Amino acid sequence: MIFDTLNIAASSLRTQQKAIDVVSHNIANANTAGYSKQASNISALTPERIGNLSFGRGVDLTSVSRTIDPIVDKALTNNGSQLNYWTTLNNGLYSVENVFGSLQSTGLASALDNFFLSWQQLANNPQDSAQQFNVRAKSESVVSSLNSMSQQLVSTQTSADSQISSQIDQANQLLDTIASLTTLISKQENGQKGMAGSANDLRDQRDVAVRSLANLLPVQQISDQNGGLLLQTTSGDLLAQDGISRHLARGTAVGGGFSGIVMAQTGATVNVGQNGSIGGLIELRDNKLGAYVQQIDSLAANLAFSVNQIHASATAGTAATTMTSGQPSNTALSLDNVGQATIFAGQVQTGSFTIHTYDAAGTPAPAGGTAINITAGVTTMTDVVNSLNLVAGVTASLDTSNRLTVTATAGTSFALSDDTSNVLAAYEINSFFTGSSSGTLSLSTAIQTDPASIHTGRVDPLTSLISSADNSAATAIMQLQNQAVAFDGTVSSSLHARTTTVSTQYGNDVAISLQQQQYSTAEADSLNNQRQAISGVNTDEELVAMIKFQRAYEASAKVISTTNTMMDSLLGLIR
Repeated sequence: MIFDTLNIAASSLRTQQKAIDVVSHNIANANTAGYSKQASNISALTPERIGNLSFGRGVDLTSVSRTIDPIVDKALTNNGSQLNYWTTLNNGLYSVENVFGSLQSTGLASALDNFFLSWQQLANNPQDSAQQFNVRAKSESVVSSLNSMSQQLVSTQTSADSQISSQIDQANQLLDTIASLTTLISKQENGQKGMAGSANDLRDQRDVAVRSLANLLPVQQISDQNGGLLLQTTSGDLLAQDGISRHLARGTAVGGGFSGIVMAQTGATVNVGQNGSIGGLIELRDNKLGAYVQQIDSLAANLAFSVNQIHASATAGTAATTMTSGQPSNTALSLDNVGQATIFAGQVQTGSFTIHTYDAAGTPAPAGGTAINITAGVTTMTDVVNSLNLVAGVTASLDTSNRLTVTATAGTSFALSDDTSNVLAAYEINSFFTGSSSGTLSLSTAIQTDPASIHTGRVDPLTSLISSADNSAATAIMQLQNQAVAFDGTVSSSLHARTTTVSTQYGNDVAISLQQQQYSTAEADSLNNQRQAISGVNTDEELVAMIKFQRAYEASAKVISTTNTMMDSLLGLIR
């Protein structure tokens, strides 16, 4: 029995020592990110039966377990995807705040208001060269605002796209890490190659890696008791299974020149939805910045065409001697064919425009001009050239880029009017603007060179006379500010309303993303507090546990000491 007592005490010494080791490990990792406190599971050994009695055989530390709450950990993983999505989106939106922050003061809206105001001032005095210079300056301000907005938005889109590639690389590294840790866990917990025991620290490391991956894109996991793990996207794409990982890659470029995400092995599209920082970057790139670019492109297109539509059929105080179209043409296609280089080809319709010619004295020849007829689906630019060459006093030709050039013969001049076909505006003939998007919008070369080329009046349709005091074209352009127009397939809306719409949408997007970020942050704080309360190391509690195991160890040592004394006494009696 003395030997049994020694064995029991020895088992206690070993067990208490192991338990203190666990406490020491907890305290050492009190500040380790993702660490879950470990608990010693101590059990009595199977009792021994002697006669009619059962005697205990001591104690053993049967396992060391992690203290976790799977529900809280899963909620943290899901929350990480949401929080990083909204944080990434909100940060991206704030990065272009300077583009929209001044829309209502010194930005686009103000520039557009000043543009139309300058036309009103010119209409009041169409012969004033100072007002012509003012119109050009205010027009350049609008062009500069739209060009700058486009450049910054597209640059931010490109930056977001670059970050997506970088984060895909991070995700692939994490997938490799998760697969590697899963292999180690399985080996250790299945006792292969002498590596027996629970792989608690490895499981913590894998959980941290999974949560880090979830911060990038949404994941769902299924684990088993043997340490295996199956990891998928929320849409069901297999990312890792046990010790094998499957990588992500960039797909084929789609609309806007940007590509999505696919599985590298199969090419299957991965839909991350509104989750993870990658999802936030895709949302920012395509659905937020992309929408803003489309809106300001639409504003630029409708501004350019509506102004050109009036300006192309108008004239300055004197007739012109040469004009060149801003847009080339495909002479094999009709002028209204959408396959033409100009996006406004679809605006061309059956109608006509009139060319008026003047002799050296400025006398119309003939009065009323000559109509150039356009038939939708039939007339080509070659037909227009041939028709113009039949008009006395002008010659027409196409340059190497198939741009139309109209030139007055020596001692004559000409003017254009009454375009009901929209050919002049569509191909930027006698135009005010060139370009059809926020990034390409510019003033025509003629107006950049000489503000006197700004057209304020119209040719009299009956007499072909030109009055330098005529302000009808300037007034018509001024009135465009609040007229609903749509020349690019969008819903008809005024130019002023279009600037308000894009700024309002941006403000709403920022407000929503900020609200969701704050909500997800509060949820993350709550979940982290819950996890810390359950899985975090409380050093005070660990010290109490250490003292408890220390006292048990000391008591077991006292048992051994007392048993030794008893044995010495027994041996003394024998001697």
